[in-house]
Parts: sequence; structure tokens; C-alpha cells
Amino acid sequence: MRAQRIAIYGKGGIGKSTVATSLSVLFAMAGDKVLHVGCDPKRDSSLRLIDGAPRPSVLEALEACGDQISPDQIVSVGRHGVELVEAGGPEPGVGCAGRGVSLMLERLDQLGLVEQRAYDRVVYDVLGDVVCGGFAAPLRRGIGQRVYIVTSEEPMSLYAANNIAKAVVKASRNGVSLGGLIVNLREQGDFRAPLEAFASSLGTRIIGTIHRDPLVRKAEYRFETVVEYAPKAPSSVELRRLADAIRNTPPHATFPLPTPLDQDAFVRFVRAHLGDRDAAEPLAGENAGER
Repeated sequence: MRAQRIAIYGKGGIGKSTVATSLSVLFAMAGDKVLHVGCDPKRDSSLRLIDGAPRPSVLEALEACGDQISPDQIVSVGRHGVELVEAGGPEPGVGCAGRGVSLMLERLDQLGLVEQRAYDRVVYDVLGDVVCGGFAAPLRRGIGQRVYIVTSEEPMSLYAANNIAKAVVKASRNGVSLGGLIVNLREQGDFRAPLEAFASSLGTRIIGTIHRDPLVRKAEYRFETVVEYAPKAPSSVELRRLADAIRNTPPHATFPLPTPLDQDAFVRFVRAHLGDRDAAEPLAGENAGER
């Protein structure tokens, strides 16, 4: 079976890593062979998936060994058998972080890693700045074939989702499609109607909704996913539903081309659908923020 390649995008701090790592764990627990790929220079995506020291990032391995690196030098094995690769990046303020992502994807392709190891699912946890060509590489190279955008009810999160949808349109000729929005709510309240209207405006759907849950933060104090730490927690139940929905999507399912808004239309949408809402009181605890 050809690997299902899933790219999780979204605004920085919106919870991409929380969602991506939970999906990787849930896929593995369901019996899939999973590769989790961290596309962030901070190389922190796999922290909540591994108990020991990870292997060097791809960028570190390239600096140490040149072009002679092998899969065993860059692939770590985490809990539940999830295999892990991190792009890595330069020191802060030095070099281009996006270039590290591009180099990693080029190297994984040259090694034939996904095909040789016969993964069922490959989950890419991608920094949301698609303005940079490096972070758009999973789209541009057609590697992250099914994109899911993590968003919330916040205007800037929706703005980023709208921009990512524009990048998906440009990458559609490479076989990339938008599978849907994953809503990670930041506030208490019923935002279903405006968020469904936003999904409709993009020509897509909401595939999952995660409500605020303080157990997400508690799990991360232990460097675990919430689905491991508290499997019966509301957020864990919601994440399992999301994993099942993605896992059960037929590999050749087709999705409409996104129809993102231009900037004026986006501002009008937010004012019309969210501008008159009373500010919601935050819940006690934390929601599934970026981890």
C-alpha cells in the first residue's frame, strides 16, 4: 500500500504539533507503521514522542557526514514504534531555517526512505510560514499530498488558514489537496456557525474540533501526548475521532480546489461573522496550544 502522506499546517502557536504528534501515536496504536517528520528548525516536534535521546537532525547529520548519511543516522524510534525524523536548522539569527526543511525533504527522497521502509502513514508537522519557500516545500514538491489546516476562532489564525489555502491552490498541480480544517478552540463558546461558514468560503470542511482541555498541558509537562496521558479526556476522544476520519479517508478520495478569500473579502467575513460577538470568558486551564 502506498503511504498516506499528511501535512499538518497552521499559524504558529495554534497547536499543529499537539495535533500532529497525537495523530502519529493514534495511527501507530491502530497498527500502522508511521513516520513522523518534524519540519521546524527548533526540532521540537518529536519531543513528546520519544523517551531517550533522539538521533541528530538531518541538517546536523549532513554537516557531520556530508552526503554519506544513511537512514539509521537520522531516524529515531519513539513510543509505540513511531519512527521520527527532524529537519533541524541553523542557530537563531544565522542562515535560512526554511532551507533546512528543503534539504531534509531532498535527502529523504534520495534515500527512498518512505518507500524502502513501507510506511502506512507519514505525518509532516510543518511550520506555518508558507511565505518562505522552504516551509512550502512539502506542498511545492507534492510530498504532503493531503493538507489539514489547524485553526481556531481567532482572526489571525483564520487569516493564516486562508493564506495556506492559497498555497494549496498553487500546489494542486503537484497532486496536493486540502482535506479540511481542524478547529482547535481557544475560548469558551459556540463558534460552530462562523467556523462552518469560513470552511464553506474556502470550499472545504471541518474534519475535527478540539475544545479547550487543561489535560493537554499536563500531558506535555510529562513530554507525552494527551491521548497517552489521559485517553478518556474530552480532547483525547476528539483526537481519536479525527484520526479515524483521516485514516478512513480513501487514498484516492478527491477534494475540491480551495477557494480562499482575497484580503478585503476576508476582513468583511470576520467583521460579519465574528465582529459582533461578545468576548468569551476563557476557561480555566489551557487549550491545545503549540507544543
